[in-house]
Amino acid sequence: MTAMVTKRIFLAAGGTGGHFFPALSLARSLQADGFDVVIMTDARAHKYAGQLDGLEIKLTNSATVFAGGYGQRILAPFRIGLGVLQAMLFYLRRKPSAVIGFGGYPSFVPLLAARLMLIPIAIHEQNAVLGRANRALIRLGAKIAASYVGTRFIPARNRKRLTVTGNPLRSEVLKAAARSYQPPSPAGVFDLLVFGGSQGASILSDVLPAALAKLPKDKQRRIRLVQQCRRVELRETLQKYHALGVEVELRDFFLDLPARMTKAHLIICRSGASTISELAVMGRPSILVPLPGALDQDQMANAVQLSNHKAAYLIEQRLFTPEKLANVLTELMDDPKLLEDMSARAKSRGLPEATGNLNSFARNLVKHAGVGSQRGDV
Repeated sequence: MTAMVTKRIFLAAGGTGGHFFPALSLARSLQADGFDVVIMTDARAHKYAGQLDGLEIKLTNSATVFAGGYGQRILAPFRIGLGVLQAMLFYLRRKPSAVIGFGGYPSFVPLLAARLMLIPIAIHEQNAVLGRANRALIRLGAKIAASYVGTRFIPARNRKRLTVTGNPLRSEVLKAAARSYQPPSPAGVFDLLVFGGSQGASILSDVLPAALAKLPKDKQRRIRLVQQCRRVELRETLQKYHALGVEVELRDFFLDLPARMTKAHLIICRSGASTISELAVMGRPSILVPLPGALDQDQMANAVQLSNHKAAYLIEQRLFTPEKLANVLTELMDDPKLLEDMSARAKSRGLPEATGNLNSFARNLVKHAGVGSQRGDV
């Protein structure tokens, strides 16, 4: 193949949606600007196959010493070492201008390999808490892009390397965000959307029906509910709603979640990084129930980015009872103006230009490193 000058930026991300989708958004933006882009990830990215046309994916060996059984932790350093060696051989052949990581333990290996080869590296942190892989990488000199100014666990000495870009969102999210929020009429239909992440959340299927049962009949009749529910809980949950006479659509997964979010008067959900960014860009009122038990409480830190600005209600899972939820629903259904104000405050926190910001960050990373392009086969 004929040698030619090209610009290459490699992106490294864990295979969960919260890490992978921001990387995918940046990849498409850089491709449009003429960059050769490779996403280095793990096998979980196969589930996004329908969205990867024209994009090269490189699966890498990786592991973590922070999770898994004893045997897995013992083997983790060996798998990491193997992954670093594989990544270095790949870089020798493809000669990237820079490597940018998006978190998750599979992102650590490609960036460590790049650092060892003196290739410029950077990270993007989607959450309001710096992840463990990213904490290790900033100690290696990685530049930092973040969704929030006050991202926790970024040492003061490293903040001079921090650029706040926001969290890149998929094109379908930005398209959906163009639809302005319409508050419910005082006695009209109330569209309620409930979801709990890619696997659903049993707590929502337990608490929601019990909370709606505590509402007066006139409010129950107003509600038009769309809820994500774990597949094993679909039948039982549906029976609970039918017993109440509530109009409901239950699914175990939504392929069109952004469109459904724009139609909702209120959203009840977890507070993953992408969800918070989407709620803000779309300007949708929400009740946030952060996932408990995480070592760094990242979902709690994400949630306060909206709740501290009166753009969302935050209810810790231990306090997420039918009585509490029924009271909050009653307050919001009785006050469309409050919902409208929450929508405006959420919208003011959104950064729809995040992909463009991160694109500029990536280009500056290459420019300031003095590596405008590389020569190699494509």
